[in-house]
Amino acid sequence: MSAHHPDDLTLLDYSAGSLGLAQALAVSVHLGYCNQCQSQLRKLNALGGVLLEETTPASVGANDDQIPEQNHSQMEELNKSFEALMARIESEPVEPPKRESTGFHNPLERYLPASLDELNWQQQTREIAKFDLTNVVDMGSARVALQKIKAGAKVPVHTHRGNELTVVLKGGFSDELGVYHAGDYIARDPSHKHSPTALQNEDCVCLTVLDAPMKFTGPLMRWLNPLFAWRA
Repeated sequence: MSAHHPDDLTLLDYSAGSLGLAQALAVSVHLGYCNQCQSQLRKLNALGGVLLEETTPASVGANDDQIPEQNHSQMEELNKSFEALMARIESEPVEPPKRESTGFHNPLERYLPASLDELNWQQQTREIAKFDLTNVVDMGSARVALQKIKAGAKVPVHTHRGNELTVVLKGGFSDELGVYHAGDYIARDPSHKHSPTALQNEDCVCLTVLDAPMKFTGPLMRWLNPLFAWRA
């Protein structure tokens, strides 16, 4: 059972089909590990129509001076509907974890030419390797890759020029904010600075989704930035 999950808004967007393809891939991979989020998603799918049913549409023939007031009223109704929806979801009991397959499959399997151990990894440093999925999976402007860190190795301290989603596929790592194991879903943004360290027992393999390159900040490691820069 995963310990780190997408937030409720992300799951709601996923249920509604409004997440970007790359972000949806990360959520899908996490779902393959996480019975808790599978249960939450089923509730969202079942209750997702409540927002549409309980929100009054704006009048088509409204006068211009009435529109701001009506928009404000609509937003209040939308917020109330969303709060009611989340309250209903949280009040329902969470299904216990199931040992058998629950119908969620790892979507990465269809794109990988081999098992994780047999992939043709591209070495970025002596201890960090990458398998780029950007040319295999069309995810628009986002960059999708598998990252492998040798057991016990440390990624130099860095921040992010944009948003980064990580799903641990194998092994685990720790950083300044926690410890993560297989199935965990981690979201980072430009406000975060961290230095992930793979756990000692085995190599760590993660799916990463970036909407901008990461930025190494340590004085001795800034030379890595060109190696991790995006090329057309």
